[in-house]
Amino acid sequence: MRRKLSGLLHFFLLAPALAVMIVLYVQPFVLSLYRSVLDEKTGSFTLKFFERAIGTYGRDAVFSLWTSLLATVITIGISIIIGAYLRLTTGTLRRFFNAIYRLPLFIPFVVIGQMMRTFLAPHGLLNNLLSGVGLIDPEFPIEFFNWSGLVFGFVWKQFAFATLLILGGFMMIEDEYLESARSVGAGTARIIVNILVPMAKSVIPIAFILVFASLISCFTYPYMLIGGAVPTTITVDIAHNVTYFGDWGIANALGVISYLMVSAAAIYYMRYIVGRGIYQ
Repeated sequence: MRRKLSGLLHFFLLAPALAVMIVLYVQPFVLSLYRSVLDEKTGSFTLKFFERAIGTYGRDAVFSLWTSLLATVITIGISIIIGAYLRLTTGTLRRFFNAIYRLPLFIPFVVIGQMMRTFLAPHGLLNNLLSGVGLIDPEFPIEFFNWSGLVFGFVWKQFAFATLLILGGFMMIEDEYLESARSVGAGTARIIVNILVPMAKSVIPIAFILVFASLISCFTYPYMLIGGAVPTTITVDIAHNVTYFGDWGIANALGVISYLMVSAAAIYYMRYIVGRGIYQ
């Protein structure tokens, strides 16, 4: 009897979280999958929408994947460095930096898109700075309205979020470990590589997956920066198929493909991080 009551209690405690997962994630995925294989004109199931989506937008899907992965890797690398600095140092500069690095958290992507269009323009602030110090010819500015600008904006937006997560993991590490490492002559780089990162190995994959998922699903910033250029991101393709072509079949097929990209990272995390008891 006690075991049954315990099971019911666990169910009721988990029910709100399960309901949110079903309503916000499972139900939209199932519905998109159903509509991506259903031909509404004939009422039959078909894979033609996936064939057309891959044939027409396969390059964009690959572009979305590798730019998001690249931006995520750079973001996590920067966040580890910033988190380590904030964990290992003290003083006025540390407090000042700790106060301002979170600013991108409160700026939406639509504002960042406008900012980056000014900052990264052919004759914008960045190119003017580079030409001012003699690194480029002002008559031949660097083109940033492409994958490089996309990655730059992604990293600038997401590094604060990733730093908060990773810094939280670093702050849970006892000072005794760091003092012991310093007492045997370990430098900052060795402390980061051999102590901070391994002891926060349960947090870093979470930050990686959350950042990657947010980037692969981002629409506003890619649309504002590169628009209808080729290649573009899969989210822009979805918007164009819905808005201009009214082709919900291809739009849903592209949505399923983006779901699968994120799910691959989540499955890896659940299988190799949680499944192997990394938290223990």
